Amino acid sequence: MTLAPETIVAVLDFFGVFTSAVAATVLAKRQQLDIFGAVMIAFVASIGGGTTRDLLLNRHPLFWLKDLNYAWTITLTSLFTQVFYHQFERLDKPFRWFDALALATFTVIGIEVGQMRGASAPVAVLMGVITAVMGGILRDIVCRQVPLLLRKEIYLTAAMVGGVFYFVLLHAGVSLWVRDLLTLLLVLVIRGFAIVYNWNLPDIAIRRKP
Repeated sequence: MTLAPETIVAVLDFFGVFTSAVAATVLAKRQQLDIFGAVMIAFVASIGGGTTRDLLLNRHPLFWLKDLNYAWTITLTSLFTQVFYHQFERLDKPFRWFDALALATFTVIGIEVGQMRGASAPVAVLMGVITAVMGGILRDIVCRQVPLLLRKEIYLTAAMVGGVFYFVLLHAGVSLWVRDLLTLLLVLVIRGFAIVYNWNLPDIAIRRKP
């Protein structure tokens, strides 16, 4: 089965926007924001990374300006999440799991967009990381939270490892859609294990002997 990169990016993009909007809305409701405040946070989280990526790659018009389906998807997802917020809260760590899905999906999208713009492998990996984490950083800052990126949790590392893995598969001749799927799953698994088992990056500070 052969799928065009644009088709894969479009499908993954809307899935990433959906999961990111859910995670952002759950966080906004925990911060007791009103209906429109929660929708705004969902917008910031869902398009923040992609917007930063497109500006860096000089990719115009911005993806969400030429396709209003992004705005509709984010708005309706946020409203749906707010209506059923208490059901979402009953899930185990709903915010982190939906955020992990968004992280994995946006990593792949960023790499693919970088590839389509002719970026080198390191730059494409960087675009994947930026797409994956920038929306979450902006979301957390607006909600007055310490961004997950700045904590000891394994977060950005998962996106970086996924980016390197993507190009290993590329050089091995793995087909596009399989490459994207395996990369997405790897990032999700790494982040998922970090959530479940509280994986953290090691503290490299040198301690004095007593």
